[in-house]
Amino acid sequence: MRLRTEVVKKLIYESNLSQNQLAVQIGISKGYLSNSINGRRGVGRKLMSGLLRMFPEECLANLTHERRVGL
Repeated sequence: MRLRTEVVKKLIYESNLSQNQLAVQIGISKGYLSNSINGRRGVGRKLMSGLLRMFPEECLANLTHERRVGL
């Protein structure tokens, strides 16, 4: 799963956080967050749950390029 970079960067900016501050609050490394935002690494469970916790108004579909089709 890949992050929608423009959405995540906008959320970070609007929250007056740096990427480093967000990484600390989520509990992941700064490098992992940076690599995920820049598309060099996929999104893991811990990062995604942290983003959804930090930005509860967002949904999974808004934060990623993945679209799930209902069964």
